[in-house]
Amino acid sequence: MDQFKLFRFVLMCYGVAYFRLSAALEQGQRCIDPAGQAGKCVLFRECASLLAIYSKRFTTPEETRFLTNSRCGQIDRRTLVCCASEEQRKPNKLPISPECGIQLSDRIFGGQNTELEEFPWTALIEYRKPGNLYDFHCGGTLINARYILTAAHCVQSLPRGWQLSGIRLGEWDLNTLNDCSNGFCSDSPIDLEIESIVAHAGYNAADTGHTNDIALIRLTQDVPMSRTIRPICLPQSEPNRSRNRVGMTTFAAGWGKTESVSASHQKLKVELNVQDLSRCMQIYRGIDITLKDTHMCAGGLQGKDTCTGDSGGPLMAKITGVWNLIGVVSFGPSKCGTAGFPGVYTNVAKYMDWIESNVQ
Repeated sequence: MDQFKLFRFVLMCYGVAYFRLSAALEQGQRCIDPAGQAGKCVLFRECASLLAIYSKRFTTPEETRFLTNSRCGQIDRRTLVCCASEEQRKPNKLPISPECGIQLSDRIFGGQNTELEEFPWTALIEYRKPGNLYDFHCGGTLINARYILTAAHCVQSLPRGWQLSGIRLGEWDLNTLNDCSNGFCSDSPIDLEIESIVAHAGYNAADTGHTNDIALIRLTQDVPMSRTIRPICLPQSEPNRSRNRVGMTTFAAGWGKTESVSASHQKLKVELNVQDLSRCMQIYRGIDITLKDTHMCAGGLQGKDTCTGDSGGPLMAKITGVWNLIGVVSFGPSKCGTAGFPGVYTNVAKYMDWIESNVQ
């Protein structure tokens, strides 16, 4: 490794973690890394996972903090770091920051165009329709190397003759093969086959409240990660699971209906604030729709909403510098962007046990 870079890393560790030296560990001792994973205190140069982060051409602030906080001691003036064992980093486990929620760089009402590398976990679900026609009609979110999280209504009770065909990742502009923006061009998007689907057993398509509107799609192969394909983090631990999100600024993203066209060729985003659920329940009760505590409401301003085609897509919030998936687009008023009617989302935190038990 470049000695200057290693020296800079050591200085960084001393600058932030000097106060922890009194509790420094010895080489080979067991430890817990900043992501809560068990490991051993080893020489920095012996930890492949941390070296991989440090050797990247561009390192995010979150990744830098992870490197810094991984320091567990020193030996002969050489830095020791807490290196999680490979058993703790199985590709099919749900990732923890900094392995998720980091981004490098028309169904969305009042939306804005995203940047090319923005929200790299957004997925498109493709369907085969009668006449051998193929099109995208739902969204989803990459949560690890093998799974897409989406809405149950995107995979069950489909229109007659419709079949799920595949998943597309790394897409930005549907009209171009290779997307370019601000001097950067991405690799072509990738299309992946579906191995299996698990929809929540409690979902009933006849339920107007769309309770338990959540599903997992398992891909036939691990996803190759890149600048435009990365997983988002999930609210796996406390206090993130039980956090009060009312008033929180969130974003939804997708390619669904917009004010002017039936579908956008470019990925759009819209900013939405989480609304008080009890108030939202009263609003929807007025149109004979019952919401439960497993729902989440966001938006409600004129012209700013998610709409047809964004179903199953992500509602995201940046928490402590890392993007978390907090909601799955479920449903809303028949006229998208109606003032006073927030969109309704499946509250991901309420389903973490279900997600963890169904991810193989």
